[in-house]
Amino acid sequence: MYRVTVLALLLCCALPLQAEEIYTWTDAAGVVHFSATPPPGQQASKETLRYHRGDPAVADAAAKRWQGEEKTAHEQSDAREREAASAAALGAERARSCATAREIVQSLESAPATRYRREDGSFQSYTPDEVAQRLDQARAREREYCD
Repeated sequence: MYRVTVLALLLCCALPLQAEEIYTWTDAAGVVHFSATPPPGQQASKETLRYHRGDPAVADAAAKRWQGEEKTAHEQSDAREREAASAAALGAERARSCATAREIVQSLESAPATRYRREDGSFQSYTPDEVAQRLDQARAREREYCD
């Protein structure tokens, strides 16, 4: 009686487990094929697939969890792409600011009698102190943006 009970218990436990046989082979072009029936006239290896037919709710939960992980991975990838684009835009802006600062330094060093336009449209020359002050500001911007 004990053996029958154990055997019946083992059979009940094994019911959810299913096994299928599949055949795999490679054709002349090097493509691997999978089928439930062996190909006619070709050598195929026989594989046994075992899987568990369990609770559909568990499978649905696993699928949703996997989809959530996949969505999170896509969101992280998108965030990295946005950060890279932002860094590239920042680098381009720094390069433009560097070029402008160098132009101002070159202009002030080459022509110390630089003039500026007043609000009324007339021109006025910078004083030597103003030229020195503007040159210091331009060099500070050059150090900030060109490093």
